[in-house]
Amino acid sequence: MQIISFDSADLPGNERLRRDRWVDSLSSGYVRLRADAGPDVPFNGQLKIMLRDQTAIGRISGTVQAITRGTSEIAMENTDNAVLLLNSGTDEMLVEQNGKSVACAAGAAVLIEQCVPSSIELGAQHLCNFLAIQLPRQQLRGHTCNVEDRFMTPIPAAAPAPALAYAYVETLLKLSNAEQADIPRFATDHISDLVVAAVTLKTLHQETQAPNLRAARFETIRRELDRNFMMPGFSLAMLARRLPVSSRYVQTLFSEAGTSFTDELTNRRLMRAHEMLVSPRYAHVKVIDIAYECGFPTVSHFHRIFRRRFDATPGEVRDRAAR
Repeated sequence: MQIISFDSADLPGNERLRRDRWVDSLSSGYVRLRADAGPDVPFNGQLKIMLRDQTAIGRISGTVQAITRGTSEIAMENTDNAVLLLNSGTDEMLVEQNGKSVACAAGAAVLIEQCVPSSIELGAQHLCNFLAIQLPRQQLRGHTCNVEDRFMTPIPAAAPAPALAYAYVETLLKLSNAEQADIPRFATDHISDLVVAAVTLKTLHQETQAPNLRAARFETIRRELDRNFMMPGFSLAMLARRLPVSSRYVQTLFSEAGTSFTDELTNRRLMRAHEMLVSPRYAHVKVIDIAYECGFPTVSHFHRIFRRRFDATPGEVRDRAAR
């Protein structure tokens, strides 16, 4: 696992030097390319790229007018990779390749080839903000779906599969260094399935042809639950809207795993409450405050399910830990 992080604000020197370093970092994570800075705009650029094997995912932002990969860059470093570009900014991106142009609005996406000259032009604000998923073309050919004719085909922002790909990539990029080291190798299979889904799947029902996609979606759902389980009133509907998928589909994935949203939510809250009760750090915090902080709606409900789970009241657990 290799991580490339860059922020131009952390570098000394003039704007051209910072832009060149941004381009060099971006090129080392993906492929050789060129970037033109926006006119009369101070350069500012950030990126974070995660590489595993031949797969790369990353978040790229910067004040540039255009990003291009021409014949000279291809001659110096030719690859047979495909790249899914997801516009995560507010400005429209104009992507051009093979004589075709695709205007990617906020949330929209498009699949491009690295072995063909291409360009990404930004709007009047000259602000790029997108996610890029790069993987060998052979990984796409290995699926039953034919994606060869899906290059430079607009993928609307309303399509569910690109939203899932975005959520999954963002989840991986937000992991700590220790968590990144534990990323399983099948994460690259998930990413490959997500790219195929983004460019080919029409409905969620077609996911039965891509089991790894369902696994990736369920992993994203679980991580979203991990981030929000302490939120008061957090519900199945709220979880589904964040992804976005239907509540019924979330219930189906939990059921396939032999559990339910309610059980998973309650278990996380109980385990967090137990950790706080036995920790000296929270010895001064009242039990009622711990209950509310962990997301329980009422103290009576908290006491009832806590005793059922641990065969002791919250006060008894705290006293045992203190002794």
